[in-house]
Amino acid sequence: MDLESLTWRARAWVHRHHTTGNSADVLGEEPSEDAAALWAAVRAVDLDHPGARLDAQFAAATLALSQLHYHRYLLTSGHRSDVELARTLLSLQPESSQLHNIPLGLQPLLGKECDDDERAETALRLLHASTVDEDPALLDAAILLMTPPPRGQLTHLCQALRRRFELHRSFDDLAEAITAGQAAVAIPDEYDRDTEPWSHLAAAYRWRYRLRGDPADLRRVINLLRRTLAATGPTVTVLADLGAAYRLYHDHTGIPGYADSAVDLGRQAVRLAGDRADAAIVSELCASLLRRYERVGHSSDLADATTLTDRITADSTDTPADDGAAGRLAVAARVLLRHAEHSRSRSDLDRAASLARLAQRALRPGNHQRPGVLGCLAAALHDQYLNTADANQLAEAVKWAEAAVVAAPAGHFERDRALSELVGIRLTQFTHTGALTALTDAIEHSQRAVAGPAEPSPQWLAHLGYAYQQRYSVTGDRQDLDRAVRHGAAAVAATGAGDTALAGRQASLAAAYSLRHTVAGDRCDLDRSIELIDDAVAGTRNGQRVLPELLSSRAAVLLARHRLDGDPADVEAAVADAEGALATVPHDHGARLRTVTALCDVYRERLIAGPAPDPTRLAALAAEVTDTRSAAPSDRVAAHHALGLLAGAAGNAPLAAAMLTRAAEVLHSVAPRETGWTDQQHRLGRHAGLVGAGVAAHCAAGDPAAAVEFAELGRGVLLASQANTRVDPTRLEIDQILAEKFRWACERLNTPHFAAQDRQRWWADHDRLLAEIRRQPGQSDFLAAPSLDRLRVAVEGGYGVLLNVSGDRGEAVVVHSDREPTMIALPDLHESDVEAMVRELLAAAENQLKPAGVLPMRQTVTRLLGRLWDTAVGPVVASLPDAGDAPHRVWWVPTGLLGLLPLHAAGHLRHVGALDALISSYVPSLRVLHHSRSRPAADQRRRLSVALRRTPGQAELSRTAEEAPSSDGATLADGDATADRVVAGLRQATWVHFACHAVAEPSSPADGGLLMHDRTLRLPEIGGLRLAEAELAYLSACSTAHYGTRHADEVLHLASAFQLAGFRHVVASLWPLRDSIAATAAAAFYEELPAGPGADGAAVALREVTLRLRAENPARPELWAPLIHSGP
Repeated sequence: MDLESLTWRARAWVHRHHTTGNSADVLGEEPSEDAAALWAAVRAVDLDHPGARLDAQFAAATLALSQLHYHRYLLTSGHRSDVELARTLLSLQPESSQLHNIPLGLQPLLGKECDDDERAETALRLLHASTVDEDPALLDAAILLMTPPPRGQLTHLCQALRRRFELHRSFDDLAEAITAGQAAVAIPDEYDRDTEPWSHLAAAYRWRYRLRGDPADLRRVINLLRRTLAATGPTVTVLADLGAAYRLYHDHTGIPGYADSAVDLGRQAVRLAGDRADAAIVSELCASLLRRYERVGHSSDLADATTLTDRITADSTDTPADDGAAGRLAVAARVLLRHAEHSRSRSDLDRAASLARLAQRALRPGNHQRPGVLGCLAAALHDQYLNTADANQLAEAVKWAEAAVVAAPAGHFERDRALSELVGIRLTQFTHTGALTALTDAIEHSQRAVAGPAEPSPQWLAHLGYAYQQRYSVTGDRQDLDRAVRHGAAAVAATGAGDTALAGRQASLAAAYSLRHTVAGDRCDLDRSIELIDDAVAGTRNGQRVLPELLSSRAAVLLARHRLDGDPADVEAAVADAEGALATVPHDHGARLRTVTALCDVYRERLIAGPAPDPTRLAALAAEVTDTRSAAPSDRVAAHHALGLLAGAAGNAPLAAAMLTRAAEVLHSVAPRETGWTDQQHRLGRHAGLVGAGVAAHCAAGDPAAAVEFAELGRGVLLASQANTRVDPTRLEIDQILAEKFRWACERLNTPHFAAQDRQRWWADHDRLLAEIRRQPGQSDFLAAPSLDRLRVAVEGGYGVLLNVSGDRGEAVVVHSDREPTMIALPDLHESDVEAMVRELLAAAENQLKPAGVLPMRQTVTRLLGRLWDTAVGPVVASLPDAGDAPHRVWWVPTGLLGLLPLHAAGHLRHVGALDALISSYVPSLRVLHHSRSRPAADQRRRLSVALRRTPGQAELSRTAEEAPSSDGATLADGDATADRVVAGLRQATWVHFACHAVAEPSSPADGGLLMHDRTLRLPEIGGLRLAEAELAYLSACSTAHYGTRHADEVLHLASAFQLAGFRHVVASLWPLRDSIAATAAAAFYEELPAGPGADGAAVALREVTLRLRAENPARPELWAPLIHSGP
C-alpha cells in the first residue's frame, strides 16, 4: 500500500475514534497493522532527494502517524505506552516548529515552549524503557529529548548514543557519544564521586577500540575505570571490565604485568560476586587466565581456566539467551582447545569443537564478537583436522577463518588475530594438500603484516619464516631458505621465555637451519639447529602436543650430525628420541604416522653399523601403518615408504614389497585433484624414490611381474588420473543413464578454468559414479590399474624394458608378450652414479650452445653413453634372443632419473651399441603404450606446422621454416603463431610440427611449455585437449622430453602432454639441438616416413635419421643422441 493510502487510513482510524470513543478503533488488530505499515513507510522515505510532492506527502504522513500513535499512547500503559509516546514524538519532530500540530499534553516536550525538566525526566524514562524493550524508537526518542544536551544530560546522552551505535553501528553515533561523554567528564565534580560519566565514556572508548584497534583508547578505558574503582571501591562490573581492558592492552604491549593485573582483577570480580557470578564475569577471568598461560606458560592458569569452563557452559542451550553468549562459549572453547593439547584426548577436542559450533549458532546479526567466534570455530576445526586428517574439517576451517577475516575489517581489534588464524590454517592446507594458492595467500598476508607500520609480532614473523621454508621446498630458491632463517630467528628472539609458542618457533627455525645445512653444508647451521631443538625439548613439558614433533625433529638432526661425525652416540640418542616421540602420541591421532616415519628413518640409519630392528617390532610397525586411517594421505604414503625401506634394508623383501605397494596404492590420494597440475606435481614429488624402491623390493622378492605392476601403479599418477577422465563409458554394457552421468562428470573435469570448489564437487561425483559402475556385472576392474596379463599385448612384436635403480641395486625387467617377464640384475648400476650422470648432463646441456660449452657437452655425452652401455643397456641387449642383423623393437620404461638419459643411444663410440641393436621408444607406462596401440591410426593426414623464427625475448631461430614439411597443410609462423590460434589448429590437425623455443622448468615441470608469439602454451593446456584423431607430433624445440629431477616419476614433459592430448606418436628431444642440426633431422625424418596418414613407422624413421647423423658426425654424440620417440 502506498504512502498516501496509508496516511488516509491512519486519519480514518483517528476520526472514527473521535466519533465513537471506542479504543478498538486505534488499538485493534487492523489499525495496529496500519500503524506499523505507515511507520515503516515513513522511515523508508529518502529525505536526501526531496521533491515538492514528496515533501507534502511526508508531512501529511508524519502528522497522521503522530495523531494515531498519540491516541494509542493515551489508551495504553507501561512499556507499551512508552513505545507509543516515543513513536509520537519521533513522528512530530519534523513538524515541531508548528506548535498547532503538537498535542497540548506534549508541548512541554516539543516545540518552543518545552520544559527542560520534563524533557529530561521523560528522556530518562524512555532510556530506561529501552533496556527492557527492543523497539529502537525508545532510544531514538530519548536522544531526541536530550538534544541539544543540557549539562545534566551529557552522561545519559553518551549512554544512549553508545547504545544506539550498538544497535545500528552508526559511527556518527559513536563519535557523538564520545563527544558527549568527554564533555560530561570535563564537568567539575566537587567530591569526585559521580562515576557514571566515567563508566559510560569508558564503554564508548572500548567500542571505538574494537573498531579501530588503537591501544590509546584502551589506555583511556583503563584510566577511567581505575578512577571509578578508586572512587566507588570494588564492584563486580568495574573489576571485570578493567580486567578485560588490561588483558587487551597486554596483547598490544606484551608486558607480563598487564596480564597479571587482568587475572587479579578477574579473580576479585568472581570472588566478589560469589555464587551470583554470572557466566560473563567468569568468562572474562577465563580469557585472562588463558592469555597469561599462552604468554607465560603457567600450567595452573590453564587448569583454573579449564575448571571455570563448566560455569560458563552450565546454562548453554542450543538457543543462548543473549548476545554475549556467543563470546562466552568461544572463550570456553578456546580454553578446552588448549587443554586438549595436553590431554591429547579426542573427546576433549570434540567438546571444544562442539562449544565453538554452539557459539557460532548463537551469533546474532551485528554482534561485535563475530570475528572472534568464527575464528574460534576455525581453530577448533583446524585442530580436529590435525587429529583426524578429515579433509572436510580442513575445508570448513578455511571457510570459517575467511569469514572471520571478512567480519573484521581493517582497523578492527580482532583483525590481526583473525588473519593470523587464517594464515596458520592456509599453511596447514599447503603442507597437507600441496595447494600452492594457500601458500601464496599465507605469504602475502604475512608479508603485509611484517611490513606494516607497527612492530611485527612474533607470530607474524614465525608465520612468514615457516612460509618461506615451505616455498623453498617448491622453488628450491636459496633466498627463500635464507629468509626463512632470518624471520624465524627474529620470531624466536621476540618470543618470551614462558610463551607456549616458543618451542614450536624454535623447532621451525631449527628445521630451517638443518635444511640450509643440507643444501650448503655449513656446519654452523647444523650446530645451531641442534642447539635450538635441544632448547625446545627442554622447555616443553610431557603431554604437550608439540613434544612428539620436537623429539622426531631432534632425531633427524642428530642423524645429520652422525652422518658427518660418525658418532654412534648420536644414533642411539636419535633412536631414543624417535621411540619417545612415538610413545607420546595416542594411537588414534593423525600425527602418529609421522612419528612412525621418523622412527623408521632412525632404525634404517642404525642398520648401517648396528643391529636390525627385531622382526616382531617390524611386524608391529607394519600393523600400525596399515591399520591407521586417521592420518593424511601424504603421511600414510610416507610411513609405508619409510617402513618399506627399513624392511628392505633389514632383508625382509616381502614386507618391503607389501609396504611400498600400499604406499603406491595411496599415492593418488596425496595430490588434490581439484587443483592444477602444478600443485599436484609438487605434492607427488615429495615422495620421490618410491617407485624405484618398490620395483627393487619386488625384484628382491623374486617377483618381476609384481615389479612391473608396481611401476604401472606408482609412475605418472597425475597423467593417469587425467587419462581416466577420457574414457567413454557409454560403450560399456552397463546402464546407459549411469554411463552418461559419468561421461558428463568427466567432461566437466576436462574443462579448464573452473573454480577449485567446482572441480572438487565433480571429482566427488566422478568417484561416486565410478564406484557404481564397478558394482555393475563384469565391471569390477573398470579404470583400475591393469594387471600385467592385460598389458602384455602392448609389447607384441618387441619387448618392454622396465629399467630401475634404487640405492646400490639396479635391475631391468624385460616384459614379453607371450610369457612371464624376466629379470636382469645390473650390479654395476648404482643410484649415486645415475644422479652424477644426470647432474653432469644437465650442467653441460645448459651451456652447450655457447662456444665454450661445445667440447664439455661432447665429452660428457661420450662418457655417459659408454657408462650407460656398460651398466644398463648392454646387459639388456645381451639378454635378448639373437635376431641376426635385425634390430629388436624395444619400449623403454625407465624409472626416476633414468628417464633423463639417452638409453636408446647407449654405447661406446665406433662400437656396436643400442642404436645398432634396437629400435627404441620411450613410454611413461605400458598402460599408455597399450592405449596407443589399441587405437587405430589416423585415416587422414591433416598437417599443422608452427614455426617461429622470431619469438619476443628469445634468440632467433633462422632455419625453422626449413624444418616444417613443405607439402600441404596449415602453417602458423611468427606473429600468426599465437597460443589460441595454435590450440585451434591442434583441434583440426592429425600431424603437427613445432619448430620454436620451449621452456622446461626443472623445479616445476607442469609450468613448462612451448613459447608462442604471445605467451607460453603450457603443459596443462596441451594435455587438457582431447584430440581423438591425433597421430604425430614432432616437437623440434629444446628439451621437449626433459622434466627435471624433482618430479622424475611423474614424467611430466611436452612429449607426455602431447600423448595425453591424444597423439599416438611424439618425437622430442632430451636436450637442445643446434638450429642447423634440428632442421636437417626434421627434413630427414619426414623423408624416411612412409606415405600415408598413419605414422606407425615413426620409431624406425627416427632411428634411421639418428644413424645417418651418427655416420656424418661419429665423434659428436651430442648432435645425434638427443632425439627420442614415444609411442607404439
